[in-house]
Amino acid sequence: MSASTAVMHITIKDRGTHLREKLRVRLDQAAELRCEQHGEPVTAVTIHARENGWFDARWTTCCPDLEQRAVAIVKDRC
Repeated sequence: MSASTAVMHITIKDRGTHLREKLRVRLDQAAELRCEQHGEPVTAVTIHARENGWFDARWTTCCPDLEQRAVAIVKDRC
């Protein structure tokens, strides 16, 4: 049996590197998640920076349950 490693694609739309640095640990944790029903990882996340540390995130996952788990880790503000 061979093990495959999926890589979560991350896109951060920010004017600097500040948001990426603050979210690094949380995004790494979200990338480790696997769907309990399908065994699939989070495919991608796109983050759009707003003001005062707030951001909007769009997740690509196999099901809403995995998305909710990822959102709970990353949240909406840093």
